[in-house]
Amino acid sequence: MDGYGRLAEYAWKRRTQLGLSRPQVRERGGPSVPTLKDIEEGSGRTVSAGTLGKLDTGLEWQPGSAADVLRGGEPRSKSSTDVDAVLGPDTVVVSVRVVLDLLSISRELDAMARDRQDLAELSALSRRMGVALRPIYGEYVTRLFEENRRQNGSLSPIYAMFGQLLDEPTESTDEVEREERLYRRWLAGRDVDVPAETVARFEMRLNRGQK
Repeated sequence: MDGYGRLAEYAWKRRTQLGLSRPQVRERGGPSVPTLKDIEEGSGRTVSAGTLGKLDTGLEWQPGSAADVLRGGEPRSKSSTDVDAVLGPDTVVVSVRVVLDLLSISRELDAMARDRQDLAELSALSRRMGVALRPIYGEYVTRLFEENRRQNGSLSPIYAMFGQLLDEPTESTDEVEREERLYRRWLAGRDVDVPAETVARFEMRLNRGQK
């Protein structure tokens, strides 16, 4: 993923985290709505230093964060923002049926985006949908795969329900997310060429959860 692709993902995730619309980001000193739309869709248009500064302001990042993301770094949020953003419980209970429905919708949207590659906004929306869903299903599915591995020691029909997660490429700008994807594939027996040291780390993790 290039610098502008990274900026698109991080900007959208941050705006979503803050619960802001594009006009609201603009009202907070961010770039114009059309400019923010271009940034979040990863149009590849050159973003000026001034616009990057406005993006820092509107998304309540520390100065220079947007530029750091372009160069492969990580944004730094303002600590006060993180405190103010907590408006209630930070977790909710979601049923398995809801998770499956969301995954089904995500698959349909992804298929539609592949069929209509002329619609850049649709492709961008599909990517955002995937990013938004991962925190919802990631931890649950990983634990489900672990338990299935312990009980069966091999593949089980349970994997068919969440095959989309196993088809995701292991590459990611987020090191934690990359590790989770690889771990799930290992649990399902998908990756036979996982380095020995990685396998040892995964086995220790699986055994810790069994205690």
